[in-house]
Amino acid sequence: MDADLYKKAVKDAIAGEIEAKEFYLKISEKIRDSYLKELFLGFSKEEANHEKILTALLDKGRIKPATFNGTRDFKISETIALPEVSSNMNLKDAIGLAMKNEEIAMQKYQTLAANCDDPELKAVFNSLAAMEKDHKFKMEESFVNVAYPEIW
Repeated sequence: MDADLYKKAVKDAIAGEIEAKEFYLKISEKIRDSYLKELFLGFSKEEANHEKILTALLDKGRIKPATFNGTRDFKISETIALPEVSSNMNLKDAIGLAMKNEEIAMQKYQTLAANCDDPELKAVFNSLAAMEKDHKFKMEESFVNVAYPEIW
């Protein structure tokens, strides 16, 4: 597989980061709970940072054919289309969607890292995967608190 396909995967990841950034910003503007408002606003800022990291990889021309093992599969085609944010989306659904988005982003970065032979790029992708995993965990915590308030 040539570098152009990997560049496309990174560009898709950038688009995903932009979408996540905008999603979290929209949600933060609609939430009244101050903790969740700050949580979503913080995620928006972190997604913007991920976008910068990935854009810098492309701008530096760090993706070369020899960098990746072309026999591996990103499995991007197996990801599902998620619904867009709607004005009538309740908080439970918004957090559930965010949780799923973070899971998908984490898996994409794990796959990019697994397919990367360059140690520097592998470290970047693993770091991004870890950040997304942390987001997912925080969303899972919030989801449990919102979806199952009776347990508290």
